[in-house]
Amino acid sequence: MTLCDFTLLVEMNILVLGANGYTGLHLVKALLERGHAVRGLVRDVERGIALEKLGMDLRVGDVRDEASLRNVADDCEIIFNVVASCRIEPSEAKAILLEGARSIFRNVDRAVLKKYIWCSNVSVYGYPKMKERVTETSALKPAYALGKITVDAEKLASESLPAIAVRVASVYGKGRDFILGLKENRLRLLNGGENWQSRIHVEDLVQVLIAAMERANAGSVYLAADDLPVIQRKFFEEICAATGTTVPLNLEVNAARAFGVFGRAMNSLGGEQRYQLSESVIGLLTGNYFCLNDKIKNELGVVLRYPTFREGYKEILK
Repeated sequence: MTLCDFTLLVEMNILVLGANGYTGLHLVKALLERGHAVRGLVRDVERGIALEKLGMDLRVGDVRDEASLRNVADDCEIIFNVVASCRIEPSEAKAILLEGARSIFRNVDRAVLKKYIWCSNVSVYGYPKMKERVTETSALKPAYALGKITVDAEKLASESLPAIAVRVASVYGKGRDFILGLKENRLRLLNGGENWQSRIHVEDLVQVLIAAMERANAGSVYLAADDLPVIQRKFFEEICAATGTTVPLNLEVNAARAFGVFGRAMNSLGGEQRYQLSESVIGLLTGNYFCLNDKIKNELGVVLRYPTFREGYKEILK
């Protein structure tokens, strides 16, 4: 029996921050299936009840409210942080990724904690050129607020805990697949969609996160992406052909920014805080993120269930 085989058999006490989010739900279920003792932090208790019924220790709290984090990490050997969203305003990103992280770190059981694994993102690379291939060692050149805050958050985590950063490409899966948006003609291609994008199915992202828990060394960084980066327009052409929908119309980036500002104003008047076309979303949708995934395969032994979006969408469309 190898060390890795032994690791797979050991029950771990695990905390998942953001347990009721899209990635969090899949991660908690996979950890429970492996026999781990899972504690999950959620902001809305009703959204965590289904996971509690599966065996998760349900806790209610918010990383922006340090008082709600007291004792939540007690006895936890592993912490997964899958809280962050790419659609948030810079002020909220800072509150979650930096101030929230500091609150978490102040409430960690350092005598017990072995690894802190969190979902970073590709915004740290800024706007790579069309011919660039992105790896874990590519230069960090954050060009918009989310990227700059995420770089600072990675540095903070690495200096504070035995941290592992998983820089995640665009996550998709059932329920996050663009199909309804295409049918309702709500989507637009920014700048014609003539840029590279990398994706990863949520089940494969969970594979990467669990493999990092089992095999990665503290201080490691991994890119979570599938085998097939694709030009954004080509991706939608294939999905539209498979679903009988129309390829989204083009929207220039400057117009998208104007719509974003207008949407923020309208949402503010209506008492809402979120809007879709934030600068972070525009940056992520228009950057050339041609990500190479050799490291998750070679170091973590990940075998992708959905090597490309084609296998993933074939399953979704069933």
